[in-house]
Amino acid sequence: MSSSSSSSSPTRYTLKRSRSIANSSDTENSSPPRKKSRRDRLAAAMAQPPDCDLYELLRHRVHDPKDDTAITDLKNLKRLKRDQDIVYVAHELIDNIKSKVKANINDEGKKVMEVELYLRWLEGFDFVLKAVETVLGAKIPGTRRRVPGLGRISFSILYNLIDGFIDEVNAYQDGWSFRYPVGPVEPDPLTMTLAEECYDPTTDGRSDEAIRAAEEFFERYDKVMEAAVRRYKSECNKKLMAVAIDRKEENLSRGCCLLSEQTGYGGTDDMGFNLLVKTRNAMVEWKQEAGPSSSP
Repeated sequence: MSSSSSSSSPTRYTLKRSRSIANSSDTENSSPPRKKSRRDRLAAAMAQPPDCDLYELLRHRVHDPKDDTAITDLKNLKRLKRDQDIVYVAHELIDNIKSKVKANINDEGKKVMEVELYLRWLEGFDFVLKAVETVLGAKIPGTRRRVPGLGRISFSILYNLIDGFIDEVNAYQDGWSFRYPVGPVEPDPLTMTLAEECYDPTTDGRSDEAIRAAEEFFERYDKVMEAAVRRYKSECNKKLMAVAIDRKEENLSRGCCLLSEQTGYGGTDDMGFNLLVKTRNAMVEWKQEAGPSSSP
């Protein structure tokens, strides 16, 4: 493979699942670095929650043609200027979605497989994806120009949402969460056990269908998130932000690797290399375009 082609592809990362911290006697030594840094970041975010209703903005207001202030309000949310604020609201969105999914499963009264549960969480992100598409396509009234200044918040919402999803899957798999409140994650009684899956003849087909649907959703997510990355790059000091984007790309790659191992998304042989490829390529290109002068 030529050097030019290899430099434009996301780096392959291998990240094996660690044993559950719940089974460890030394939490500090057994915690993977990715988890420990995230724990500290989330604790800081929880200490000062943002005073905004991002859910209402994304779910309803940005789609209302009569609401001519929604995009401006989103752009000017003062308490979303810091990364930890967006981490907080992203996890609020995830908690809201998970609660609705759990209520729906309970109403149906039928057990689901873990991979079906994860798919439902993903599908709950659909309104966020549609909202970001609307935001990125918004134009200044009376012109054909896009509304500026929306790249960072669009990218940050999507990045933290998918990053949080990976954390939730990992916590459910390991039975331990580093999010507040830190502690064990109890399996949902309406989720099938491995033994129940083995004795149900329908599970193979259901699992394949859930994985296929999740991968299709990831393709949509990838397309929108790539657009957010490119908009963000065009609106900021790309040299100044290149190092941060490089670190986020590495974290995202490791997360995709972990997610693929735990769910089968993207093909287990590729270890997540087929997930969010366009987004990660755009992030790698950003770092490369910034050049060595952007390195710390």
